[in-house]
Amino acid sequence: MIQDVLGIKEFQSKLPLIARTINQVGGHYVVTNRTKPSLVAIPFSDYQEIEDILLELNSPDVQNDIKKGREEYKMRKTKKFRPFIESLDE
Repeated sequence: MIQDVLGIKEFQSKLPLIARTINQVGGHYVVTNRTKPSLVAIPFSDYQEIEDILLELNSPDVQNDIKKGREEYKMRKTKKFRPFIESLDE
């Protein structure tokens, strides 16, 4: 959830307030430099979750599973989602 988009100068001047807001209620702030997105200010806990996900996605096992899944998809060796989920209940 983006709370606001700020230019870098405004972000600098409001940094203490933004930091307090992020820590108290969460949210994300996009910071622009010359109207182009430059950075995002997010709660540290969100950053940690994103970092964990990226580390997991970069593991060789996950990369191999993704590659295998893409190959199976190209060869049409995939299953319909709903019947697959229902088969797990059996």
